[in-house]
Amino acid sequence: MSTDRTAVIGGTGFIGSALVERLRSLGEPLRIISRRAAGPAGGLVEYAAASVGDRDTICAALSGCRRVYCLSTGGDGTWEGFQRDFIAGARNVGEACLEHGVERLVYCSSIAALYFGGRGKITAETPPDSKPLSRSLYARAKILAEQELMALHCGRALPVVIVRPGVVLGRGGMLNHSGLGLWMSDLDCVGWGMGRSPLPLVLADDVADALVRAMQTPGLEGKPLNLAGDVRLSAREFVEEMRRRARRCFRFHPRPLWWLQAGEIAKWLVKAAARKPGNTWPSWRDLQSRSLRRQMDCTWEKQVLGWQPEASRERFVSLAIDSNLAKRSAWDLRRAEDPCGRPR
Repeated sequence: MSTDRTAVIGGTGFIGSALVERLRSLGEPLRIISRRAAGPAGGLVEYAAASVGDRDTICAALSGCRRVYCLSTGGDGTWEGFQRDFIAGARNVGEACLEHGVERLVYCSSIAALYFGGRGKITAETPPDSKPLSRSLYARAKILAEQELMALHCGRALPVVIVRPGVVLGRGGMLNHSGLGLWMSDLDCVGWGMGRSPLPLVLADDVADALVRAMQTPGLEGKPLNLAGDVRLSAREFVEEMRRRARRCFRFHPRPLWWLQAGEIAKWLVKAAARKPGNTWPSWRDLQSRSLRRQMDCTWEKQVLGWQPEASRERFVSLAIDSNLAKRSAWDLRRAEDPCGRPR
């Protein structure tokens, strides 16, 4: 493998693909690392197969790389999987970066590591949730993964920058995003609450731009960066935009958090009666955080990075929704009527 490459772990994923496209436009020599190496080798881009859960393979894959982006995912829905792919994975990547003397590791975490219940704004100074055991497996794993990296930063001077994107949308992404609510079908979204709070939405291309800037901006080691764009639609508003633009009967169903919690407790009781293993009590704290009702203030991030996410609502919605819709012909009858069947 050639030297002086920038490694992108998870470079074939949603955000990873946007980042790779951005780095290629800058002429950056890349090594894209994924569980299954895929793509044409040679030139400025090469591929390597490795899993962050396997210390030896990820260490070998990072050999010769001066800069590392980690956007790996995984977990397979079990705590053992999250421990392997998130917590041990973060530690393995961090230790491999120390072994190879990389200039900087930019680790892509998630706003799931933060607590969005309660009051007050969330800023770069807001620490991860102090009660990880009261959160979902995914959120807990992200919190503990960040702790692993910060321990390596404080104890062994790992040059790491932790980046937490918000609800990421854009070309190639999911319209039925779980940040909007619980999707009971392709068209029906049950809100994490009443759906009126502005959400920390951000485009994948804007996240990619911020990741590049996080690698280039000096003095950021050990500091977290939260990424939310300037267009803050509520879940109700976004689902309505989906309905209007897709000409399909997308519906948002607001639900009080207590109603959702009552439903989860009912499920727990049924499983308890059947003595199903792994039946954990539903977390009220995690449900409160899913509502995303606290507002994220990214003023500092925009200033320190010189980052300017998309500010036009029309363009944002077009990139978030229209880019994922199939083009309709002029003869499509849905052009002439409301998506829920009402003539226009």
